[in-house]
Amino acid sequence: MLFGDPNGRQLAARDEEKQIGGGVAGRVSAVLSYYRPLADLVDIRLHDTPLYASIYRFDDDLLANIHVYGILAAHTPTMHIRRVDGAYFNTFLESYEKVWASARPLERGEP
Repeated sequence: MLFGDPNGRQLAARDEEKQIGGGVAGRVSAVLSYYRPLADLVDIRLHDTPLYASIYRFDDDLLANIHVYGILAAHTPTMHIRRVDGAYFNTFLESYEKVWASARPLERGEP
């Protein structure tokens, strides 16, 4: 699992762009509190890269919620992409893997 770093520069920039007073990092921190108990079962990493899309992969299906400047993600398009010939699917998968490679593991006891 890969999440934006609540203490990173990119979530702070996203928060400033949306003018919601710390809500972006707070939302990620809240989500991490739910997933933290799984840290012994799955890899959880934090990244500090620009946020262009939220990517959710389920085997040969992928949801990509496209981030649009100044608009909350809940109000932006989400694409459902199936792995057919791999073109779009692999584009998002490659992006995810690059961010994963640059991310750091969630430390035990980290807020």
